[in-house]
Amino acid sequence: MKRKNYFHFAISRVIAGLIIGAMIFGLTVVSISNLFSTMVDNGFRDRADVYKKLLDNYDNGRYDETFIEIITNIYRADYLKFAKINEDGNIETIYETRYDVIPVEDNIYSWFNVTNDEALLAQGQKILHLNDKDWVIKYVKSDEAWQLTGLMATDYTNSWDLCALAEGYYANKLFCVATEFSGYAKYSQPLVKTHYVEDGMLHIGKVDQTGYEPWQDRPFGKKWDFTDQSKADKYITVDEEGFSNELYFYERGKRPDAYLNDLEKIFLAKNLNDLTSEFDNRFGDDYDWDRDLEYTKYYAYGGADNSHQGEYSYSITTEDNTRGKINVYMINGRQYMVEFVMKTAPFEAFYQPFLILLGIVLFVLCVGIALLTAIRPYSQYKKAYENNNFKNNLIDSLAHNMKTPLQILGGYAENLKDVESGEEKDRYADQILAKTSEMNKDIEAILRTAEKSDRKFIKASVRTAMAEAAEKAGITVNIKGDADIKMDKDYFKTALFCLIDNASKYRTAGAPVEADITGKGFKITNKTDAAKFTPGTGLAIAGRILEQHKLCLKTQLKDGVFEALVTKKPAKD
Repeated sequence: MKRKNYFHFAISRVIAGLIIGAMIFGLTVVSISNLFSTMVDNGFRDRADVYKKLLDNYDNGRYDETFIEIITNIYRADYLKFAKINEDGNIETIYETRYDVIPVEDNIYSWFNVTNDEALLAQGQKILHLNDKDWVIKYVKSDEAWQLTGLMATDYTNSWDLCALAEGYYANKLFCVATEFSGYAKYSQPLVKTHYVEDGMLHIGKVDQTGYEPWQDRPFGKKWDFTDQSKADKYITVDEEGFSNELYFYERGKRPDAYLNDLEKIFLAKNLNDLTSEFDNRFGDDYDWDRDLEYTKYYAYGGADNSHQGEYSYSITTEDNTRGKINVYMINGRQYMVEFVMKTAPFEAFYQPFLILLGIVLFVLCVGIALLTAIRPYSQYKKAYENNNFKNNLIDSLAHNMKTPLQILGGYAENLKDVESGEEKDRYADQILAKTSEMNKDIEAILRTAEKSDRKFIKASVRTAMAEAAEKAGITVNIKGDADIKMDKDYFKTALFCLIDNASKYRTAGAPVEADITGKGFKITNKTDAAKFTPGTGLAIAGRILEQHKLCLKTQLKDGVFEALVTKKPAKD
């Protein structure tokens, strides 16, 4: 029977482990994907709630258009429009995203609005007293700011504002862990380390790329230096309290022209009637539905007081993960509208690093566990196979070696039939009994050897084992030298007993049995009568036992000296 290797035991477990790992990976992906979709939905709803509060404040006269601009710079969308709906249905714009302004935060109450628009630059500085605080807005120019935001711009960072997902992010540990290892950690913005302002111009010096949180240093992040060395003394680096003055950039927005142009009649409507009675049929029969456009309309009705009557919301999502919302609100009996568009990162792109890491971890774990679980059954199989193979080889060897003593017994029996003298018959009978006793000993040794399956190998002294085997055989052995080898002591002593017993049995009368032990092996010798010598079955037993100890037994009879040589490697002729 062909022996199995470790691979036969491991392959089925590895396949099973990979299947389990794939199932865990799939379930995790589905779970996080569903959670991600829920967070995006909640994020859009939360964003709409923020905008509604701004409109409510606007309607109550607490904030002017400029303050709305500050808030919308923080909570940026790719396109945003606040509008008031007049009684005749015409839509009157209150605020609409400007793409020629870069908001730069000095602190929460002080902002630079970088622009090239002369009308805005002419406004210089505005101070608004809001919520018992003075808010300062300074319109300035800066070529470096435009250059910098052009370098930093990406497909998602303009619109993918994680503040929109804050509620879900902090409330769900799974989402939190996943985002820490994926897109959340990649979100970055430029942080201006040195700057100065002069004559309505913001001069930028050293700039570092930071994480989503401004205090997250990125040692391998991008760095820029726009410092004018001729005016190096003007740059602000440290304030009087020893803290760095830093400016946080909110990147220049990108107008989602493809989305707005495709849905211009919806998002750029001029009259409320364009969004009501005929809106549901506005796409027409020739619309390209292959773009996988998802369109949903929601009506919001309140309780018995009908406080929300007349409010409704449109949500339109395209296959490139661009989503737009139109919300119509009733505030103090007046209708307002908010339109905003955001291009969101797809689940696969947002979580790609996390999914790759998860896949690698699951692969290593599943394969590793499978390989570890295969070790024990393979070890048990290997041990059983070797025991069975040993027994079969032992039986084959002994069957061959038994022929000689059986032939001797047969010869004694034949001679016994031919003799008449009682004395001679007794001699043959004694020889038959002696040979039978010898064979019984060998058979008992065979049975003991074949039955032993729980071998435990430890490092032990060959000299000690040989002395104990000689004592059991009742034979004096002259032993020289010593060495330690890994052995099953009882098992090993059986082999030594067989070798010593064989040496003693066929030695010349009065001749000593000698043993010489070295680090390379050992040998047992005795003088013998060549005519009298016949190798017994004990040598076969000893040879098989020594094989289990990764040793090799070689015997020879030369010039009247029998030698049993045991080495770690086969002895050379």
